Amino acid sequence: MTAFPAVATQVATRAPLPATPRYALEPVAFPVPALADCAQSASLGGDREMALAALMAARLMLACLPPTELPEADRALRADRARSWLSVLTMPQPARMALLRAVDASVASSNEATASLRELIHVLTGHLTPAALQEIGALAERLRLYYEQTP
Repeated sequence: MTAFPAVATQVATRAPLPATPRYALEPVAFPVPALADCAQSASLGGDREMALAALMAARLMLACLPPTELPEADRALRADRARSWLSVLTMPQPARMALLRAVDASVASSNEATASLRELIHVLTGHLTPAALQEIGALAERLRLYYEQTP
């Protein structure tokens, strides 16, 4: 039987690595992931188009809030283009009207935005996932708090 020599088990200690390298960019967090997932997983047709339109309305509303707050002229241009896009989608008339009100409210930057998102939740219940509806509700609450604090 051959004896094996003792192996050194000592490992040189190193300084711990930083959590992220100094040159790394901050990770980008998508603001409404459940709504995007709902749009991606919905079946083709009305439900997917309503989910995509709700995602677009949420993105327009996010442009009313810091840190991505856009000037009113830019929001108006985006809303105008969103209205023309909404006109070609297939969806029930109540959903279309609620989405158009949300698009218009994204320009106004007032408590109208909160009310239009709450109406959107009511109209799209049954077409969107509960997580997506919850995200729209959270966005409505963020807008409400922002407009209460902003003169």
